[in-house]
Order: sequence, then structure tokens, then C-alpha cells
Amino acid sequence: QNYGQFSRYHHPEIGMNSRLDEIQAAVLTERLKRLEEFNDRRRQIAQKYLEGITNPLIQHLAKPQEQSAHVYHLFVLTCPWRDQLIEHLQQSRIQTLIHYPIPIHLQRSCQSLKRDQAGLVSSETHAETCLSIPCHPQMNDDDVEVVIDTVNRFQAC
Repeated sequence: QNYGQFSRYHHPEIGMNSRLDEIQAAVLTERLKRLEEFNDRRRQIAQKYLEGITNPLIQHLAKPQEQSAHVYHLFVLTCPWRDQLIEHLQQSRIQTLIHYPIPIHLQRSCQSLKRDQAGLVSSETHAETCLSIPCHPQMNDDDVEVVIDTVNRFQAC
């Protein structure tokens, strides 16, 4: 099981994932030496996205506070026309992912937990409209510009 999930994104119980073999450990040991370099590159890419994505149909999450050390493991956009945006980006061979399509409070493993009777509308709306765009240290500036230009060209039907 992966974090208690039995099928992708469905978690009937709370679990954890803790597998690491010798090869993975060796690779990660080498990659850790470049962690700060990778994090700096992600921050550079995120800054380009924050400044360059200006399409009024698309929002990005709030910029973190100056003193924070956000590493942008994900760069998340929200768009009411998410599926159309995904298709638009795929036509330009830009991969997108929906990392958390089911809010935690709707997971079977959390049904017994107390929660606000009014619901968690913002969480549900976010899950329905969010997607992640590429933000990894192997991207070059041209790759980043292609993503920005393609996102900015999006028009909802």
C-alpha cells in the first residue's frame, strides 16, 4: 500500500510509505549534494512563472512571504476551466498533473474525524480547479518560457 491507498487517490485508511533500497539510497546520497542548487533553480523558475503568467483566467497560489524558504516542489495553478487548460497544454507537449484531486476530508480514512458542518468548500473548489505545471531543476529558460507563453495563450471555450 502507498500511504494507505488501495487505488490511486483513494485512501480508505491512514498509512505511510517507507521503502528505500540500496540503489535508491546511493542515488539520493549523490543528489543530496546538489539539493540547494536544485532548490535555487526551482525558485528561479517559480519567480519567472509568478512574473510571467498573466492570463486573467488563471491564478497561481499566493506568493510566499519574503523570509520563507519555499522550494516549489510543485507549482500550482487554478483555473475554472482546468480540463480545457490541461488539453491546451498537452497540445504543446507540456505535462500537467493533478496531485491532490480528492480533498483529505473526503477520504474514507478521515470520515470519522470531526469537521466543520458547513463543509470545506474552498478545499473542494481547489481540488476541482488545480493543476501543477512543470517546475523541476532540469528545465532550461527556454522550456520555462514555452510554458509561460502557452499558459498565457489559453482561452476558455
